[in-house]
Amino acid sequence: MILQQTTVAAGVPRWESFLSRFPTVAALSAARERDVLAEWSGLGYYARARNLHRAARLVMQRGGTMPESVEELRTLPGIGPYTAAAIASIAFGAAVPALDGNVARVLARLHAIPGEPRAGASRAAVEAAASAFLNRRSPGDHNQALMELGALVCLPRSPRCIACPLARDCRARASGRTRDFPGKRARKPAVSVRLAAGIARRRGRLVLVEDAILVPGHLVVPLVEVGPGADAGRALGSVWPRLAGRAALRIELVGTVRHTVLERRYVVDVFDVTEAPRVDERPAAAETPHTRLLLPKKLESEPRGGILRKLLALSAQAPTGSSRPGRARRGPAPPKPRGG
Repeated sequence: MILQQTTVAAGVPRWESFLSRFPTVAALSAARERDVLAEWSGLGYYARARNLHRAARLVMQRGGTMPESVEELRTLPGIGPYTAAAIASIAFGAAVPALDGNVARVLARLHAIPGEPRAGASRAAVEAAASAFLNRRSPGDHNQALMELGALVCLPRSPRCIACPLARDCRARASGRTRDFPGKRARKPAVSVRLAAGIARRRGRLVLVEDAILVPGHLVVPLVEVGPGADAGRALGSVWPRLAGRAALRIELVGTVRHTVLERRYVVDVFDVTEAPRVDERPAAAETPHTRLLLPKKLESEPRGGILRKLLALSAQAPTGSSRPGRARRGPAPPKPRGG
């Protein structure tokens, strides 16, 4: 599950940490979702963590024994054809091919199969080639070998054909057209989204809220989407009381970060925010129903995404009073009293 959309180099240390914290299906099933998300933080594609958690609970409801067949594995949340085949073959020795993007690329080049291998006739041809090529005596080793071949040798742009054990039989190489196989998948056009983020502290603790824009369930500093041509500082100041439970006295721009999630490209203006004090505030009342106050060192135990790390790193690099000229903003003025 970790290696879906994640490289081995990035996944291994997180896998070790995850297994240390949740060593059994029972332990994972009994955990809180926010603890699972916290351990997953930084890996991205957080639906995988939620699905893994749901799958563990479903396994426990069914008696606590992991299913071994592709068909049974497919009934668990987050497990599709490739993941089911990989688990069944590697963990249980099932004689089924595991067809991920790397394997599909190897087979499409080996047999010069035209088209995009995830759809239509091209997909059927790649699946047939994978089944015919499978070493049924060692299916797990075979599948892993093909995955490694695609990841390390049969690269998308510059395949290392000289190091490939299948080079002599590769039709794409023989025709000098390795770059033509497999066919390219049509990509969704990128969507640009502009955000404003505010960083504030109360009693030395970060003001955080539950993310409602990027990854629901994560903690993040208050964020607001900014419309075309709008002033990001004013947009943030106008919603700060609702998001953070206080008025913003001063909002100072410290810089901009960029963050990409699938086809959405976020451009985030980052502001340091000075909040209005509350004279009646007691230490126990520093948080509001919409906020969490945390010391930065406590973030490791909370679910948070890469965007929060980027925002805090930018704020930490900016010297005090370093806002760009003309970009400091006062918070919205309090309403005038009515009547005489």
